[in-house]
Amino acid sequence: MNLFSLPNCLALSLTLVLIGSYGVFRRRSLIMVLLSIEVMLNGVNLSMVSFNFFRWGTIESSHYLYMLSIGVAAVEAAVGLSMIIVLFKNYTDITRERISRLNETGAPAGDGI
Repeated sequence: MNLFSLPNCLALSLTLVLIGSYGVFRRRSLIMVLLSIEVMLNGVNLSMVSFNFFRWGTIESSHYLYMLSIGVAAVEAAVGLSMIIVLFKNYTDITRERISRLNETGAPAGDGI
């Protein structure tokens, strides 16, 4: 019995995407949402590499896409974390509700930009 097969890899990939989407929709902290997005990207990367391995053998095209996806995820994490740091520095609150209140008027003096 071989546990390393295409259906098993795709099931693991689907599990990672579902866990990540649950975290995106249910967590309030922006850092947890950012981590959940990273879990979802890892699920997608796993499916790309497993399709390449089981369907096309040694063609490296999905490995290039995988590396491009890792680069995009790194940039997304850097920009997201920098935005979270600025939000925490200005408001000391990093929840989704704080982002939805950013456009409101009547903020106290010195509470932001």
